[in-house]
Amino acid sequence: MYEQIKALGADLVAISPQLPKYSKQIVKKHNLAFPILSDFDNSVATSFGLTFSLPEELKAVYIELGIDLPRFNGNDSWQLPIAGRFITNSQGIIRNVEAHPDYTRRPEPTAIIDYLQSASFGGAEDEKWYFK
Repeated sequence: MYEQIKALGADLVAISPQLPKYSKQIVKKHNLAFPILSDFDNSVATSFGLTFSLPEELKAVYIELGIDLPRFNGNDSWQLPIAGRFITNSQGIIRNVEAHPDYTRRPEPTAIIDYLQSASFGGAEDEKWYFK
C-alpha cells in the first residue's frame, strides 16, 4: 500500500508517543518503509485534542499484560493518542481527517488510496500530500 501512496505523489508518516528506540524496533520488525516520528509527551496529539488518560482499572490490565507505557513512552502520564488519519497538503493545510475515540474504529488504510485517487490536488502540479 505504501508504494501505491508514493505512486500517487504522496508520503506516509506515522506519529507515535513511543520513544524512538521502540519505534525503530517496530520499523525493523515489520519492515516498514515509512518513518515513525516521536510525539514526546503526546504534545502534538494533545494540541489536536486527541489524547486520553487511561483509567486506573485499565492501567492495572496493561501492567498485568506486561504493557509498560511509562517505559515505552518515557513518562508516567499513562496517556495515549486516539488513532487517526490526517491528510495535509504541502502547505500544512488539513484536507481530510478521520479519528474516533473508540480504539476499535480505526481509519481504513485503503481509504487513503481512494481519497488520493478522487481528491483534487488544488491545481498545483507539484503539491505533495502527507498522511499522519
